[in-house]
Amino acid sequence: MLCEVSHRKEKKSVFSLQAFEKQMVTLQQKASHSSFTQDESRERKPATPQITLTGYSDETIKEAERWISGLLNSSGTITIRNNFILHFGQREFLELSGLNKNVSIEETFRKGHAEMNLMGTPEDTVLAGLHVEAMLCNIQKEFIKEEASSLGLMSTKNVSFRRKRVDHSSPVFSDRYCEFKKEGLWLVKMETVENPSLETVFKLKKKQLNDCTSKHMLQRIPAQFCDVVSHIGFHVEYAPPADPAYGEGIYFAGTVAAAMKVWEKQNEEYLYFVEAEVLTGNSAPGKPGLILPPSRGSDPFKMYDSVHGGVNVSVIFSGYQAMPKCIFTCKMQ
Repeated sequence: MLCEVSHRKEKKSVFSLQAFEKQMVTLQQKASHSSFTQDESRERKPATPQITLTGYSDETIKEAERWISGLLNSSGTITIRNNFILHFGQREFLELSGLNKNVSIEETFRKGHAEMNLMGTPEDTVLAGLHVEAMLCNIQKEFIKEEASSLGLMSTKNVSFRRKRVDHSSPVFSDRYCEFKKEGLWLVKMETVENPSLETVFKLKKKQLNDCTSKHMLQRIPAQFCDVVSHIGFHVEYAPPADPAYGEGIYFAGTVAAAMKVWEKQNEEYLYFVEAEVLTGNSAPGKPGLILPPSRGSDPFKMYDSVHGGVNVSVIFSGYQAMPKCIFTCKMQ
């Protein structure tokens, strides 16, 4: 979803910025040769330039509208938050160095969050921002391709997924609606996730961990990663917590209330939660800086299956320990 949506946004925005000027030149040329009177000309003013968005859901269109508005109304400063920035290599940095010299670029990484800050004139910054987003799109496409290939090899199946919408009148939807409502959220849509390849790999991982205990838990993710998590499962890049207090792994929360604390709101109209079956197994208390679970006893090769922070937060260090089951789209009440 991310790559397709981001690419469409990028393409339309670039088109509009380039086309507006061409269109204005054309209109000026037509006007200079026009035989209309001044009154007639006023009546035949060209339409105001605009961007038209289409999508498969209201939420998708709203997300695209918010993204474009934030970009075009940036006043010369744009902040791009995406942990796939950490995948930038020499080629990407060479591209960045070749961007408009009137735009300064600063990359930061704090508390598990990668950011790129662009500063310059409004027009130059918008074009640079679109270029960076396109680069991220390409990085993510390549990442998905590689992960899907690995999944296919492990599961010996074609990697495909399906998201099936749950009817609002069903008892399951009603139960979850009430659960989210308690936290001030209106459940707009509930979708089940089906992915045979991920299911196979998840079962293999469960067997490897001696059929360890599992829990149904939640992760709040940005809209752009809903399709990605359905396709290739969980990865640490999607949803870093506000504070990685229990390690540098993949975070899950046991309740909606806990999820709202782990992932702080960013003034977004829609919030997206993925429910997963998570193999927590033997768990140890987490702490900052962990990149693997701690060892069990004196043998460094015998590690805990996960770490935790209290009763409602679990952290795993392998995406194969979690199987996405449902995606919930919510709106702030």
